[in-house]
Amino acid sequence: MRVPIEITYRNVAKRDDIEQLIHDKADKLNEFHDGIVSCRISLEQDQESKRSVNQYHVRIDLRIPPGKELVVHQKSAEQGTGDTLRAVITDAFKTIGRQLKKLKQKQRDHVKVPLESLEPVEE
Repeated sequence: MRVPIEITYRNVAKRDDIEQLIHDKADKLNEFHDGIVSCRISLEQDQESKRSVNQYHVRIDLRIPPGKELVVHQKSAEQGTGDTLRAVITDAFKTIGRQLKKLKQKQRDHVKVPLESLEPVEE
């Protein structure tokens, strides 16, 4: 990714393997849309879940011109499933990838207007 990625950790220990996973996934987002101007990622673990099964929340916030913002908030599936942080991150990036594809298609369709579809103006 050409823009720097901002990663925020809340109640989650910073690990090199998780950071590398995030950078790898973020780099692949350019395949879906090359106009990303900012990428913010927040990793959070519930306070009460530190004693039992980990409940993770991952939020991805992307900005794309002109003035578009895509946000994904992914969390562990259910209480007690113990989804790993890696799985939640992967699911969040899959979701934001689908949103980017839709946005790119919408922007492409908005720009391309066939001349045949325009009706002539009568005077």
